[in-house]
Amino acid sequence: MPKSMTGYGRAVATDGTRTFRAECRSVNHRFLELSIRMPSAFNACETNIRAKAQEYLARGRVEIRIMEEAGGVLQGRIVIDKNLARSYLDALAELELIAGETAVDRVEWLSRCDGVLYAGQEDDDDEHVAALIIEAVEGALQKLNDAREEEGNFIANDLLDKVAEFREHTALVEERASEMPTIYREKLLARAEELLEEKRPEWYDDQRLFAETALYADRASIDEEVTRLAAHISALEDGLRSTEPVGRRLDFLIQEILRETNTIGSKAGDLVLTQTVVEMKTLIEKIREQVQNLE
Repeated sequence: MPKSMTGYGRAVATDGTRTFRAECRSVNHRFLELSIRMPSAFNACETNIRAKAQEYLARGRVEIRIMEEAGGVLQGRIVIDKNLARSYLDALAELELIAGETAVDRVEWLSRCDGVLYAGQEDDDDEHVAALIIEAVEGALQKLNDAREEEGNFIANDLLDKVAEFREHTALVEERASEMPTIYREKLLARAEELLEEKRPEWYDDQRLFAETALYADRASIDEEVTRLAAHISALEDGLRSTEPVGRRLDFLIQEILRETNTIGSKAGDLVLTQTVVEMKTLIEKIREQVQNLE
């Protein structure tokens, strides 16, 4: 079954001294859109986090949030980002030259600059920290996928029931359409007898009546539309049983199904056919709404 695009996952990774928590939330979107939130000290991990998310997800607007939990053995030490501090000081020196004035308290100003001071360990092993973060993210992505699969199964089963109901309506339309030439012939003959009586005996000639009926049958034929509908419905059912991302393909199939249904409706010259087509279009709209949730 395909996966839903909505879900939530949470996981924790720890080495006994540091603990990272990752949370992933996803909602519907035409493409894969990632939003990653984490302390700026770990920004170097973003590329790997994006790559890992793309291994698990194909579509959806996904927010990944990473936090370091307090309580580790070596937590609470304030670290100076020396390279960033030097960059701030270089920029301040240029600003002093432009302004022709000297800053009063450089240290106080520098301590307030974003990212210069942060909680952590000065002797961090960057690769080890990155591995912990990726472990937490991967665990959260797996739980997010589990939630998406569970909801996707529910949606797909409900859609399969609706598609089966739509197939029944299609069979009714096909059966009713095959009876329409005979119904039209009887109406035509009754109307001719009512209006013309004995003044137009040629209306009672089988050849003339046959020609009129054949013309109507050709004009009102929906054989091609029904054949294409059957193919589209089968493809829709196959997609709903697939484990691959099929949301876009299903959306396209629904557009084609609606096109064929509209054509049938335009050819319908019968109240029963018209009512059935209305029911079919109502079902298509319900199916379309739910397909929007599938990856």
